[in-house]
Amino acid sequence: MNVKVIRNIIIAVLIIAVSLFVKRKLSGMATKAEIKESKTAPIVNTFTFSSGTVPLPLELYGKLNAVNRVDLLAEVSGSFVGGDRQFLEGVAFQKGEVLIALDNLEATANVMSLKGNFINAVVGILPDIKMDYAASYPDFESFLNDLSLSKPLPTLPQTSGTLEKFLIARGIQSAYYQVKSAEERLQKFSIRAPFNGVVAAANVKRGNLVSPGRALGTFVGTGAYEVKSAVTLAYADELGVGQSVRFTSPDIEGNWTGRIDRISPIVDGASQSINVIATVQGKELREGMYLTGTIEGLTVENAMRVPSYVVFDNEYVYTVENDSVLQKQKIHVVEWLDDSIIITGIEEGTKLVDSPTLKAAAGTIVNAIGNNR
Repeated sequence: MNVKVIRNIIIAVLIIAVSLFVKRKLSGMATKAEIKESKTAPIVNTFTFSSGTVPLPLELYGKLNAVNRVDLLAEVSGSFVGGDRQFLEGVAFQKGEVLIALDNLEATANVMSLKGNFINAVVGILPDIKMDYAASYPDFESFLNDLSLSKPLPTLPQTSGTLEKFLIARGIQSAYYQVKSAEERLQKFSIRAPFNGVVAAANVKRGNLVSPGRALGTFVGTGAYEVKSAVTLAYADELGVGQSVRFTSPDIEGNWTGRIDRISPIVDGASQSINVIATVQGKELREGMYLTGTIEGLTVENAMRVPSYVVFDNEYVYTVENDSVLQKQKIHVVEWLDDSIIITGIEEGTKLVDSPTLKAAAGTIVNAIGNNR
């Protein structure tokens, strides 16, 4: 064996020896570091789950709509001549005041003509009634005395048998209902306020020609409003007509007490919610405002209100078992609030981890420190 081969063998042996020595040193260092790290358990704060009766602040949110609201439509044609006040947006009217009056001269003349003919017909039949139906004569005489061109037609005396057929044959019944029909039509030339309210929209001005079916405006009542809001189906059994609702506004100060007036029986298929309609009154309120309401009196049994950060993946919390072992536990979330959550499904006395960020896994040994939450 020559010198060159021997030298190469020696160099290879030295390289292998050095490699083994370095590997042994590095392995020893890693083992010591792991042992040192394993001896340092993370410190976590905990609090004890204590169940009880927790108020459930179930909220409603929606836009105010007037309880009393009517769209005004013309049933007859004529020129708009005004009303008891100017028919303009924002103008208030009392119940019974004339909102809109159309020119009714032609309709009035028609009523007068028909009523005059009817009075003449009644005068013509009185002698026959006095002779053949003496018992009914006083009623018809009194009826005739109440007739006037300037007064609404009184109620026709009740008849039956041959007297009724006699009146029909003489055209009394037909003439009577012609006058009543003309009087009803005449009333449609004036639209009166059905309740105290204000004009929300005005589509006509004085002098405009109005035709049947035209939209004249919108009249809304003041003081009484309703709010429609969706509530998740899970709380359907907790709701009832008459429950009190405390409302507030994001735009103006104050609060108003309302009540649940109606609950829809239909479930929205997409959101799995039902509509709740609550009524509320207040001088400061206006149609179109948005209000937030809290239904009062609702509670959850065997529950606890905890910070929202202790719940992760929407259904889990970390607990500590045997004072040192970290575990992942599923819970039932009853309601998400602004910065807290109402939960159930945990045994009494369980220690929950009170930490917004916990970089650990189930089974980790921890150093648990209790607090007085």
